[in-house]
Amino acid sequence: MEERVPDGVPHLDEFGVLRTALGWVSLSPVQENIVRSLIAHFGSPVARKELAVAAWPEGGRDLHTIDIHIHRLRPRLTSLGLVIHTLRGRGFLLENLEA
Repeated sequence: MEERVPDGVPHLDEFGVLRTALGWVSLSPVQENIVRSLIAHFGSPVARKELAVAAWPEGGRDLHTIDIHIHRLRPRLTSLGLVIHTLRGRGFLLENLEA
């Protein structure tokens, strides 16, 4: 049975499955950490550095590696009615496509 959440509100479970009213996608552990941080600040900017700390708590990654993961996430999230905006010099923002 496929579980969906109402009104396109994103929900990320403990298995890395992201769900909205439109469906679901399974995320890699790094993608899960990035999306979890974006959902925690849904509709508000999240700095690239904050996403890097969420993705790699032990550190050691170039901040621009986040861009690669965001690039890979965007088409997957679009199918769920979500969009990640780049806020030049500030970070990223996750919101519903209709917003």
